[in-house]
Amino acid sequence: MNKPAPKSVISLVSALVILLAAGVLSLVLVRNLPAVSISEDTGSEVAVPAAVQQVVCPGMPGGDAKAWVQGASATGAAAVSDTSGRVLERGVAASVGKSGLKLQAKPVAGKNVAIVGYVSGSGKEGENGFYADRCTAPTNRAYFLTPGTTTGNASTLHLVNPAGAPVTARIQIWTEQGPLRAKVTQKIPGKGSASLMLDGQAPGFTRLGVLVEAGGAGVASWVNTTLATGAQKAGAVHVSPLAAPANQVLIPAAKITGKASLRVLNPSPTVATLQVSLMNAKGETPVSSPKKLQVARGAIFDIPLGGVKDGVAAVKLRSNQPVVAAVFGEETFAGKGTLAVYPSAAASTSGAVLVNEQAANLAFVSNRSQKIILTSTNKTQEIAVKAGQVSQVKLENGVWQWQSESDCFIGQLVGDPSDAFRTIGIGKAVREVAAISVQVNP
Repeated sequence: MNKPAPKSVISLVSALVILLAAGVLSLVLVRNLPAVSISEDTGSEVAVPAAVQQVVCPGMPGGDAKAWVQGASATGAAAVSDTSGRVLERGVAASVGKSGLKLQAKPVAGKNVAIVGYVSGSGKEGENGFYADRCTAPTNRAYFLTPGTTTGNASTLHLVNPAGAPVTARIQIWTEQGPLRAKVTQKIPGKGSASLMLDGQAPGFTRLGVLVEAGGAGVASWVNTTLATGAQKAGAVHVSPLAAPANQVLIPAAKITGKASLRVLNPSPTVATLQVSLMNAKGETPVSSPKKLQVARGAIFDIPLGGVKDGVAAVKLRSNQPVVAAVFGEETFAGKGTLAVYPSAAASTSGAVLVNEQAANLAFVSNRSQKIILTSTNKTQEIAVKAGQVSQVKLENGVWQWQSESDCFIGQLVGDPSDAFRTIGIGKAVREVAAISVQVNP
């Protein structure tokens, strides 16, 4: 009689059978899959078909804001229309309500169109102030820092969804004491909008931070706040999305006065240790402090900036933890006091901007000395940016694109740099929008 095979032999034979079957199945699958060319290191890029591009020009507190917008394609100017199909007249400002203005542009010659422009306005009486922001495409994540929800202040988070499908947003709120435990869920209908009263969610705080996370095609978002000192109205302020948390945060241009401060949100679970400096055309000056500059985990902290380098300056923040920051400064507009918020900018190597008389100045800041090439129709301009300094350039009217050798930070100044102005971000270069591709990893 034959002896039964040991269990170890049976297990080995079973494993071999499974491996052989898997190999045959793999060959069959590979044979039936389409051939894909993939790089060994970075994968391959697959072109995405051109589509209608959508942007939203944010609404301002005053309610009577105007938007200056132009379409730009790889072959020249392109038409931009509102949701009713009405084509915007080139060079003529469009009215923007408090819920914003939704715009779109169809592809030209099989390429996507970049919609470049900005919105600005001013308020009167209880909404006194000057406001500006750029028109942007919806995003899936946006951070904000707001003036707070002390008695009399009213802060509203606006959410706009220009796409046809509904979107759900989850909203995280931080205060100077830390994050709120629960996130708020807000549904935004297709081609619709929604709003959230922040003072109803976190009343009585002097500083608020907000993160909006949206699914699908994302949403356009901003915060408008009316200010008060007790029962006395104190103007209004518009807050645009800030650069995502990073170890280096830079505000390209802000008006620094005796009461200006750098507001910092630390969303990380570890204490953040900071170093702050101010820059202008003459160089960089550190902000000194008798104590180590630190922000507790999940908290918001203000750092005074007055008296270091007053005037128009860039603000640079370095941190051992990723943080979010913006400059807050009191100012006088139309003879009354109000508040200005100057946003941080993300680092980039190219972009596009619409320039007119009100928004002719750009500010560049870089960690290394380099040259910036700016081009418009039949025009080219080159500027030298020195490390640790602010390089400001004034341009003629038109759509300008810029290209740098390495990462730099750029802001567009809307208004009068010698008086009241706001710094807004810069959109993507036309070539970036015209041919969008997705990277397929190996």
